[in-house]
Parts: sequence; C-alpha cells; structure tokens
Amino acid sequence: MEETTTPEVVTTEVVDVASTAPTVKPSTGNKTKGVCDIVFLIDATGSMQPAIDDLKRNIKMFFNQLAKGDDNGNAIVKDWRARVIGYRDVCVDDEWYIDNPFVRDPKEIERQLDAIDADGGGDEPESLLDALYKVAKFGSTPKMAQEEDPTMWRYRSDAARIVIVFTDASFHATTSLSEAPNLDWTEIANLVMQEKLRLSIYAPQMECYDNLSQIDKCEYMPIEFDPEVKNDAVYKLRDFTADTTNFQKTLEQLAKTVSASAVAETL
Repeated sequence: MEETTTPEVVTTEVVDVASTAPTVKPSTGNKTKGVCDIVFLIDATGSMQPAIDDLKRNIKMFFNQLAKGDDNGNAIVKDWRARVIGYRDVCVDDEWYIDNPFVRDPKEIERQLDAIDADGGGDEPESLLDALYKVAKFGSTPKMAQEEDPTMWRYRSDAARIVIVFTDASFHATTSLSEAPNLDWTEIANLVMQEKLRLSIYAPQMECYDNLSQIDKCEYMPIEFDPEVKNDAVYKLRDFTADTTNFQKTLEQLAKTVSASAVAETL
C-alpha cells in the first residue's frame, strides 16, 4: 500500500441556504463550558467494514484527546456523551437505520461500533440526508430537566452538538422518508443549522459533499480518488483509515476541533 498523507481539512464558515464524566449534574440554566454530545454517523453498507473496524481500534485515542483539550491545554471537554448511528439505503434496505443511545464510556462506543454489521446498500448513492434528518430530529431534553434522556440531545445551551460522518459513497439528492419526503441538501442544511449541529465529514471528494460542506462551521476532509477507477473511493477510504499513524493524527485533530466547539458553543 502506498504511503498516505492526511488530506487537507476544508472548513467553511458561512452558508445561507433558506476520559468519561463520572457524574451527571442537572441543568442549572447557566451555560456550561466544555460539554458536548457527539454522534458518529457511519455509513454501514457492505464496503465500510474495514473502515468501521479501524475506527473502533483507534477510538480510545479520540476520547483521550478530548480530556487533553488543544495544544495549550485549553478547551478541555469536561463532560461528553456519544453514540454511534449507522445508515444504509432507505430505498433498498429493510434495516437502513441503526440506532444506539448516548453513553459516556469509550468501551460502550467500541461495542456500538462492533455491533454494526456492514451490509446492504446496493449500488450507491446512500441515504445520508435521511439519516441527518433523523439525527436532527432526536429532540432535546427540556431545559432544567433533572434527568437526561439517552435518546435525545441535551438542551442546546447545555451541550454542543457534534455529528461526525464517515462514508465512502455519495448520497441521494433528496430524502425518501415518509415523514420527510423529497427534502434536498439545502433543506437538510437549514434543519442542521436550526438544531445547532456541527458537522465533521470524512467522505470522497464529490460535488454532493462540496455542497453539504457549505453548512455553517462544517468541516470536510475530502478523500481524493480516481472516478475513472471502479470502487476507487472505497479503496482510498480504506487506505486512509488503515494508515494507523495518519488516522490517529486525524482523530487527535478531530478531538481538538470537538473540544474547541464544546467550549465555543456553550459559552
């Protein structure tokens, strides 16, 4: 395998498209620094198994880095929850959406990743927009709630909301859900921004992701591939995650970005 280098992260700022915390404190109504809810939104179609396995092997580094903060020891995440959501193709797969609750233990995240059986999907594209709709529609734990709901986001001023996408394929131009049919990327982008979600996308360098990366504060790491070579996007993502040194550096940087967001979004 050829030596790979970490792709350049593309960060956009503007679009106008019309270790674990041992205790849980109830919301006081005041904004809290360094708190976040994280969703790993993973393409769970057949070609993704190697990348999912690589993510599982390296996920501890990501959570360890959250506790360290940035290079100056700032922007430390004091309290995080995370969950793994898998998606396939709603048009061809009976089980196209794989749900899990928010947890605070890295080992539980490993177990959620391990439980994903990469299968189905048929030919691309896949149903990322449908999955983003469902993630945006988790709902929120009410302000001043005494208990958290592991199926919902925390109240938006109590925790930053981070969605991390890993995929090797394009996505359908519109949604196909019965509750939200025919929404295009601009409508999903508006919903994402309305719900204060911050996206980090690891995906092939395709126009559909160039569009989606216009969401405010979205970070997009395009994986370069040769469109003339069959399945090259699949192989390039596999090379990217299989290169342990570069992938660990990528996850470290991702954790620093999440840490900064957790402070900025909850100031």
